[in-house]
Amino acid sequence: MRHGEYAAYEALVNHRQAFNNARTDGGPTVEATDAGSGDVLRRLLLFPDLADKPINFMPAGKNSSMTETTQQAISAISNCMLGPNDSFDLSGNPAAYTYFGQFAFHDIVFSRVFGKPSDPAGRTLRNAASGSLDLSGLYGRGLVVDAHLYDSASEGDTTLCRFPIGLPGVSDKEVKLPIDGAIERARDVPRIDASSGFLSVCGQKTPYRPLIGDPRNDDNLILSQLQCTLMQVHNRLVDLQMARHAASPQTAFEQARLYLTSVYRRVVVDDYLRRILWPKVWEHFFDGKEFRGPGVASLRPLADLPMEFTYGASRFAHSMIRDRYTVNDTFDQTPATLREILAFSSQRANGDVPVRVNWAVDWSRFTESGNAARLLKARRISPFLTYEMATVQHTADFDGAPRSIAFMDCWRCYELGIAPGQTIAAAVAVALAVDVPVLSDADMLPTDKCRERYSFQAGELERTLRAYPQFLVETPLSYYVMQEASVLGDDGDRLGPTGSFIVAAIVAAALFNAVDSEIQTPLSQSSAEPDNLAGLLRLADNRLVSDDQLYEYFQRSVHLDMPGRTYRRTGNVAT
Repeated sequence: MRHGEYAAYEALVNHRQAFNNARTDGGPTVEATDAGSGDVLRRLLLFPDLADKPINFMPAGKNSSMTETTQQAISAISNCMLGPNDSFDLSGNPAAYTYFGQFAFHDIVFSRVFGKPSDPAGRTLRNAASGSLDLSGLYGRGLVVDAHLYDSASEGDTTLCRFPIGLPGVSDKEVKLPIDGAIERARDVPRIDASSGFLSVCGQKTPYRPLIGDPRNDDNLILSQLQCTLMQVHNRLVDLQMARHAASPQTAFEQARLYLTSVYRRVVVDDYLRRILWPKVWEHFFDGKEFRGPGVASLRPLADLPMEFTYGASRFAHSMIRDRYTVNDTFDQTPATLREILAFSSQRANGDVPVRVNWAVDWSRFTESGNAARLLKARRISPFLTYEMATVQHTADFDGAPRSIAFMDCWRCYELGIAPGQTIAAAVAVALAVDVPVLSDADMLPTDKCRERYSFQAGELERTLRAYPQFLVETPLSYYVMQEASVLGDDGDRLGPTGSFIVAAIVAAALFNAVDSEIQTPLSQSSAEPDNLAGLLRLADNRLVSDDQLYEYFQRSVHLDMPGRTYRRTGNVAT
């Protein structure tokens, strides 16, 4: 865990323990805890009525506590969640959507603990992000509050309006050039060293920090390259307006932000979510004018962090991560390993930054915009993960014990007392007013199609699951969502109804009900162009989308007078 996750997770665990003690140890009744931990937990749940229905720990053994027994079971199960290599387990979704989803979820949720450290009982978890789908990971808190993220367009006018773009590193060894043979096409996010000086293009390893709105978007090579690409799109939009419309730097910034946010929102809803959500759930939340579906009316404002999403359903993306990636043409013979992809991050000890020039991501390999034979597909959503996710101990528990990501995804559900997947699935059926199958017992075992694809791994996982029958009827939400996708989500091409409902509800609330977004006027989404991720990423490259075509997109989507435009006074100068 990084990015303050320890403190945030600890705060939630403390509230859960206090709530449980009040219910079971002769303390106050559940109602009496409403002003304290019980109220906090209900506020942090998508289904508040399930606060007092947490998943049960497994019974204690002769020489082990309930905690130890439960951890032993999770460890045994997560060690068997190792799937085969990528070629056996690919979905119909291009690989870019794995990381675009991560970017969008970062945009909505950034957990932080508020309150005095000396008063543990008074500390609580809140969302430090705007809670809106407004590209806060790109724009931060605007030109005033986060002025350090921006640069001016020229020396003659110092008005902030553009993003500085980082140069990639060049190693001392022979360098393989990017796909077009031009070093100047490769870019990285801007980075500064410990003295706040910009890095040079010398390529040595050093603790450079990313100069971006959300440091989590430097988690891996593909995510940071996505961040950098969006920064380049913004800069092109600013430059075009100033050149063709004689727009002021401030106006150019505002218009570029409005257009790019509008396109981004449409891509999230009309491309990404259409691909990964159960169709009936997508219709419930997004089938309406400006994508406002009938289910939006029942959503609460998204001011806090629903645990069912943060520590449950959102973890489905871990199963979509591939073992290897052909980042560009130079990797055709030897694809990059996931460990190498993860190493390009300032968030890890000895992170390999800046990004090397020959590691520039070729988006035509990650989206449906190039040669179909070269297209990289994401893995299916299922309990079968890559080696790095299932086995390698990339994270640690509170006591410092090294753990795998698969283990921690399940364990958090127990320690935070999130209701079992079966209980939440029943609640989703009520909310949707449709028949939602609740998976239990044999339904939680590997599907027939999984057994056909990888019989050995499926057999090992099934034997281990049968050894812990309680896991099959009270399943941690994170695992339940992946298994549900395998059973009810077109063999893992998309989420099942429970996972879909949680993800869709949070995105819809962020889109329509956010209470702390700078952009308050809803943007037109259904008409924004381009309408898919491939088209959005192509906007950064004038060889793929000419200046004339980009300006045409922009003019069709944004009126330069922008009647009714409003901003909250939280950093931007526009009102």
